[in-house]
Amino acid sequence: MLKNLILVAVGGGVGSAMRYLLQETLHKQLDNFEPYGTFVVNILGCLLLGLLAGYAEQEKLLSSSMNILLISGFCGGFTTFSTFAYQGHTLFLSNKPAQAILYIGLSVIIGLFAAYFGYKLTKG
Repeated sequence: MLKNLILVAVGGGVGSAMRYLLQETLHKQLDNFEPYGTFVVNILGCLLLGLLAGYAEQEKLLSSSMNILLISGFCGGFTTFSTFAYQGHTLFLSNKPAQAILYIGLSVIIGLFAAYFGYKLTKG
């Protein structure tokens, strides 16, 4: 149990740091990109999780420790549901309901598709 907690903590820390770097890079390159930095991170995370889940199923290409490190840890730290929810809420409060609905709807729909697509890529 302690080993798994350490794996999740390490993966989550690296994932969170990568999320921060990617979001900051997007914000610096594209003015007013928020909350779309979160959108990009979450879609990439969904795709990566789908890929990892598919590889994990294929003849155990990933060990259970690697699953915990990469899926629960890295992907859990890299993606962020709480920020997604807060930013959607903020768009509504800023009287931008169309932008909020678009952000929320596209995040869910494209996120599901990305996870499915990543998973299917591993099935050849």
